[in-house]
Parts: sequence; C-alpha cells; structure tokens
Amino acid sequence: MWNVDSSDEYDVWFLSLDEESKEAVLQRVLLLRQYGPQLPRPYSDTLHGSKKYTNLKELRNQTQQHVLRVAYYFDRKRHAFLLTGGDKKGKDQKTFYKDLIAESEVIIEKHEKELENERCNQNDGK
Repeated sequence: MWNVDSSDEYDVWFLSLDEESKEAVLQRVLLLRQYGPQLPRPYSDTLHGSKKYTNLKELRNQTQQHVLRVAYYFDRKRHAFLLTGGDKKGKDQKTFYKDLIAESEVIIEKHEKELENERCNQNDGK
C-alpha cells in the first residue's frame, strides 16, 4: 500500500462535494493507495503543461453530474500528495487545466518547503 496525504486545499474542496462525488473521488484515492505510480488510465493520467514539475498527475472520475479531476504528485517521501480538485464539466478544457496546474504548483512549493523544514528540524534534533 502507498501512503496518500492531502493538502488543506484538497481537503476543503473534497468537503464541498456532494456525497456521490465524494464516493467517486474516494474510489480513485483507494486505487491510488493500492497501485501508486502504476495506476493506469482511465483512472489516472499525467498532467502536461507545468513548467516547474514533470511529475504532476490527475485522478479521473465522473458522476452523472460532474467530471472530477484531482491533481496529485509523489513527493520526496514517495507519498502520493493530493493537491487540489475540480469539476471540468462545462468548462473550457485548456483554461481548466491551466488553472488546475497553476494552483497545484503553488501547493507543491508550499508542501516541499514544509518537508524541507521537517528534515532540517529532524537533523537539528540528532
């Protein structure tokens, strides 16, 4: 099993979903826990368009009402880290992904700084 962590931004987004959407997202998160980086399409796919990160991915699922996407990446601890989510139904695909990737990059930068601070604090305690 792979560890899966999440950002505050993802948590807020997830809690805003209706029950059917939460269940759909959780199905994909459970697959991610099981398969890790080997999770194939149609469940997961690579996100293209980031100038900073080449390892951005998305979980993919849909309900009758929504086309759900969750951006994630594997951090330096080799944990899957859920960044943020969105519903692309009825939205321009190019704009949707541009915004999703931009938000994801900001969250990754914050998360990587937190991991670096943890590492430094652990080294100081030795």
